[in-house]
Amino acid sequence: MRADSNPEAEGARYLWLARAIPLPLISGENTYTARLAQALVAAGASVTFMGLDASTASSLPAAKAFESRINWSIVPGRRTPTVLALASPLPFAAARFGTRDYAQQLEAMLRARHFDGVILDHYPMAWAIGHIQGSKRNGGRPLIAYIAHNFETKLAADIARNFRGSLLRKAALYANAWKTANAARSLARAADVIVTLTAEDAKSLAPLSPSSAKLVLPPGYNGARALDRQIVQATPRRVAIVGSYRWPPKQMNLSAFLEAADPVLQNAGVGIDIVGDGPDSFRKAWEAKVQATRFHGFIDSLGEFLAARRMGLVVEETGGGFKLKALDYVFNRLPIAAITGSMTGLPLKHGLDYLSFASMRQLAQGVVAVIDDIERLNSMQRAAYEKCNVGFDWSNRGRTLYNAIQQAVNQQPSDQPGSGYP
Repeated sequence: MRADSNPEAEGARYLWLARAIPLPLISGENTYTARLAQALVAAGASVTFMGLDASTASSLPAAKAFESRINWSIVPGRRTPTVLALASPLPFAAARFGTRDYAQQLEAMLRARHFDGVILDHYPMAWAIGHIQGSKRNGGRPLIAYIAHNFETKLAADIARNFRGSLLRKAALYANAWKTANAARSLARAADVIVTLTAEDAKSLAPLSPSSAKLVLPPGYNGARALDRQIVQATPRRVAIVGSYRWPPKQMNLSAFLEAADPVLQNAGVGIDIVGDGPDSFRKAWEAKVQATRFHGFIDSLGEFLAARRMGLVVEETGGGFKLKALDYVFNRLPIAAITGSMTGLPLKHGLDYLSFASMRQLAQGVVAVIDDIERLNSMQRAAYEKCNVGFDWSNRGRTLYNAIQQAVNQQPSDQPGSGYP
């Protein structure tokens, strides 16, 4: 199913390819993709967004309600069956979402429309490279911009190494890591512009694509803000962990934390609140084991919920990149305790603006040590808010992306392969 196109729209024309329509905004990845596409069209671009219909919340009416200026092109059909996806030379996620219907709709779109650039959102879109490179007009093809949400080569290897479970699945994860490294290398080599969320990821990707333009584009923030807040003795002695837990690495991280931390915090009389979407089976399995922890699912009024907690935790041992949940904590004035290395991309200093610890157990012990130090908790939340207050604006991100892609388009010779359309 396809939204009505608007070929007369002003501004540069971009085709944005993602696995699925990024709605609802229940994960950091969905939020980043949806808000950046929205900011790009607000900057003056004509954006056609293509992806599978992942749920009723990502249907055409819902997508139009989110942003009517985007031309939503929703791919029909189901994902590739798991067995076939595992047998593919592509990474599992690429094989699952790179369906025949998607390829046919992409080919039709490239024949019918003139695009200055194609944005490949996340490594699973590696399957689309050949289609784009084969869509030459007058000797050229649209410029390719690759949005790397993470340094996938390292992340996939870390997932395989840290997985605790059946040997068969661990072997499959190692095979997928090899496929992912190949996909990331292909994307980096094909891209004229590489967008990363952190400077660290840009540095890691640079050797794979020395000639491409690099753009570090951290997320913006347009959620609730607490203009003022004071943690007091009456504030419940509870900590929050916000996230989406349908992705296996997120489950691995949360499981490792709960195993180490639930007994420590239970003994100290500190409660743990898990907020976010996840499989019922995962939640039920852990609810039978924990005492200090409560699972709340997705919460609409996150700001109100966080106001009744003393700290926000970032417990990501596996998985780099920018943690959007940290911005929810910062702007709701919730002091942060985190695993070392999981606050990448934020202009915050350990010890002054947040606390970091090398292990899950040390993190739990650190929370117990500081949970009743009201003065320090308030000092950290104020310092973090002040340092982030003006640095996370989505409209700025949209203009920056627009300018970077157009600059790359303008620098491409129009008569050579790899150029933008004349």
